[in-house]
Amino acid sequence: MTIEWFGEGCFKITETGNRFSILTEPPERESGLPAPRHKTDVVINIFSDLADSLFEKKNEKETFVISNAGSYELKDNFIRGHVLSIKNGIVKSAYTIQMEGIKVAYLGLMNEKEMTPEFGDFLGEVDIMLTPIGGGEMLDAEGAINIIKQVEPKIVIPMYYKIPGLKIKRADLETCLKKTEVKKPEEMDKLLIKSKDLENWGEETAIYILKKL
Repeated sequence: MTIEWFGEGCFKITETGNRFSILTEPPERESGLPAPRHKTDVVINIFSDLADSLFEKKNEKETFVISNAGSYELKDNFIRGHVLSIKNGIVKSAYTIQMEGIKVAYLGLMNEKEMTPEFGDFLGEVDIMLTPIGGGEMLDAEGAINIIKQVEPKIVIPMYYKIPGLKIKRADLETCLKKTEVKKPEEMDKLLIKSKDLENWGEETAIYILKKL
């Protein structure tokens, strides 16, 4: 599995051999960040209109678009969505992705109040957690740390923080990292990982910083 980051909540998660790929939450135009133009099998959106949530899926130009809760099986990969909140007719969801024997939790724009026992049950055991740290309407660093302690993933990759070119106000990564117990998180262009790499991982959670592509 390969995980690449394009800023904000946008990741490309690719199965070994490019057999299957997922793009999460492409950046909005007002963010100032360009949306990646890669063709992927699936696009996952955090928000959907309540009326659209009555439908399980949408197909746009051969890309399977997921914008709401439900369970999906695509080419032996499993995606599950969970409703975090419904406000003013807009549904906000988070997701888990099972690919190559690795479970990824994509928290989207989750805030700390939405970490309910039901959501904890939905997550279950997590290998890799993609978590916001930007503050405001989403988790800040302290909220992310609290959820990391509850979920105990093997790997955490932060998202939604201040980067060059971003026009939306977000918390600074360095400030957030100072609140963690990790002295020097590993930084990389992309994460390449196999299920065997996670065997005998131990209890310590690693924080990996992905460079924006």
